[in-house]
Amino acid sequence: MTGEIVLYGSTGHALSVREQIERVFAPRGHRIVAYIDDFAAAGQCVGDVPVIGFERWRDAFRDVPVIVTIGDPRARRDLVDRIAAAGGKFGSMCGDWPSIAADFTYGEGSFTGGPNYIGPNVSIGRHVQIQPMTTLAHDATVGDFTTICTSNIAGWVLIEAEVFIGVGAAIVNGTRARPIRIGRGAVVYAGAVVTKSVPAGMRVAGNPARDISLAARRRRRARDGDS
Repeated sequence: MTGEIVLYGSTGHALSVREQIERVFAPRGHRIVAYIDDFAAAGQCVGDVPVIGFERWRDAFRDVPVIVTIGDPRARRDLVDRIAAAGGKFGSMCGDWPSIAADFTYGEGSFTGGPNYIGPNVSIGRHVQIQPMTTLAHDATVGDFTTICTSNIAGWVLIEAEVFIGVGAAIVNGTRARPIRIGRGAVVYAGAVVTKSVPAGMRVAGNPARDISLAARRRRRARDGDS
C-alpha cells in the first residue's frame, strides 16, 4: 500500500504510529492527510495535518484508507466496525525490514512499524498493532485486534484475538507439541514473564506471570487466612 492514509486517533499511541509513518513510510510514498478524533477541538492540528470529527471524515475522506491506532483492542474493534458501517476502507503498513521473514503475513488494517524481528512462519490477523523493537521469533500466530507493545515473544506461541501485551513482557517456553496459548481478551501486563498458557480473559503480571484478577486475589486472601 502507498499513498494517503488517515489515522483514527490523534494522541498517545496514534502519535507513536505517526512517528513510524513519517520516519519509515513517508519516503516510500505514504502521507497522513487527517486524524480522526471524536473529542477534538475545532481547528486542531497535529503538525500541519487537521484533526477532524467522524462526520467530517465521512463527508470528505471516506475514500482514503484508515488505520485505527487506538491501543485498547476492544475499543479498536468498535471503531473499526464504525468505519466499516460508514463505508470506509482500511490500510495496512508493515515494515519491510531485513529482520522480517519473507513469509510473514498480515491482515487488513494491521501496523507493525519497526524495526522488529519477525521470524519464519509468523502470521498476524486484522487490525493488529505491534510496536517497534518487538520480537516474534518463529511459528507464532497473532489474532485480530491484538496489541503488542515492545515485547519478546519466543517461538510456538498462539495469541488469540483482542489480547493486550504490555511493554517488556516475555512469552517463552512453548514447544511444537505444546505451544503457549494466550486466550482471547487476555491482558499480559508490562514486564510479565509468561511460561505457560493464559486462559481467555485472564490478566497476568509478575515473574513468573500469575493471575491478578479480583477473583484470584480473593482466593489467595481466603487461602492465606485459612493457613
